[in-house]
Amino acid sequence: MSNSVVGTSRRSAGWEFRTVRWFVRHPGAVAGGGGLGASLAELGPTVTGGIVGGAVVGTAAWYRGHPDTFDAWAAPVLRAWRRRWAGAYTGRRWVSLMGSCGLTKPHHKNGELLVPRVLRVRSWSASIDTVRVRMVPGQALRAFSAVLPELAATLKAERVAVEQGRPGEVVLIVQRDEPFTQVIPAPEMPESSEAVDLRSLCLGETELGGEWREPLIGTHHLTAGATGAGKNSVVMAKLRAVAPMIRDGLVRPWVCDPKLFEFVALRPILDGRYADTPEDCAELIARFVENMQRKQKRLQRKKKRGLPVSRENPLDWLIVDEVGFLLAYNAEHAHEITSACSVISSMGRATNDILDVYVQEPSKDVVPIRDLLPHRVCLRVTSERHPDMVLGDGARERGAIADEISADESSAGIGFRVDPRSRVPRRVRAAYTSDADVDELVAFVKAGPADGGSGLRAVA
Repeated sequence: MSNSVVGTSRRSAGWEFRTVRWFVRHPGAVAGGGGLGASLAELGPTVTGGIVGGAVVGTAAWYRGHPDTFDAWAAPVLRAWRRRWAGAYTGRRWVSLMGSCGLTKPHHKNGELLVPRVLRVRSWSASIDTVRVRMVPGQALRAFSAVLPELAATLKAERVAVEQGRPGEVVLIVQRDEPFTQVIPAPEMPESSEAVDLRSLCLGETELGGEWREPLIGTHHLTAGATGAGKNSVVMAKLRAVAPMIRDGLVRPWVCDPKLFEFVALRPILDGRYADTPEDCAELIARFVENMQRKQKRLQRKKKRGLPVSRENPLDWLIVDEVGFLLAYNAEHAHEITSACSVISSMGRATNDILDVYVQEPSKDVVPIRDLLPHRVCLRVTSERHPDMVLGDGARERGAIADEISADESSAGIGFRVDPRSRVPRRVRAAYTSDADVDELVAFVKAGPADGGSGLRAVA
């Protein structure tokens, strides 16, 4: 028998086989419809209606009764299902979208229209969808990159970004709207130290309308953002949130301010714990380490692994602004500062010594201690690589398009952080602290301890 080569047919598969293939690709449709049909056949319409009604009522009760868990777990699933099957990502609407943007192409043999196929839709948040798409043969990432404005306009979205997915796939990141349309005013400062929870400070709002809360104690912090992104809003919100504890001697901020003016208004309440030149910053950080080591020795003598925050054992909080200038752009003191910050981030947790770093360029070359700072926020950045550098691999693909935030004053303070429960990025905005709010903070702290310097209990 002679060898023969099987060529590509000019006919496409029949509609019945395309239907079967669709059901194989979408087993949920088969399971859902089959389960409903089986229930109707075995249990009858009354019982089936009761089961469906009970599920609806239970979901509504969950929605109303426990918003935190519903928004974290149920809402993304329901939102993704609705947008996948009742939105622009299915059927003729998707084919029309791809055709309008020039992303369809005819098969070179049989002329069948080839359309990029939606594999999965995820709606991690109310404002952002991530759509995993299998490209047609002969397409590459650049085909989608070239028509992002057209995709955004056709989807009626604020913006669309694209990521390379697995081989032959791309991920479209669709920001449907901007949840933050107004500046968030600085929240009121607590009146007493007892009202402050160091594990949950209010810094602003989340995209879901709730309070954006972050811990101060028990971790170290990295906040990245380009010039004008609003890094100052984050740290000032923290300072206002713990103002009573600063006033009462329970929290002691130490500030490195190489930009010379961001924190100068705080000098009256820092009691000499302020530096604004590389030399002075290196000396201040060395003093911070010495203070931490004294606390370690006290713990050792008491045979304790940790102590609650008190006047005798205050929380020392080192704020390093523009750390890139100190570590990467000023070689004279870089090694000394890097070594000291490594010691703090490795050993300071037990003694309540906190490192809080702010940077424009979050690469390891600029911030070699990046991996020692576990708690992170990514504001507007200038490179699509930066969200993954700050928030972890795949963060941008999951919707953290911090490089797509507009570079104007109206977007200052907007960024992303990773939800500790679901590990997905959430869009947040820090409250804006005006000069008058800073003056109010300084006056509040200078008023002195609320109890006149005695009798204040320890705060865990």
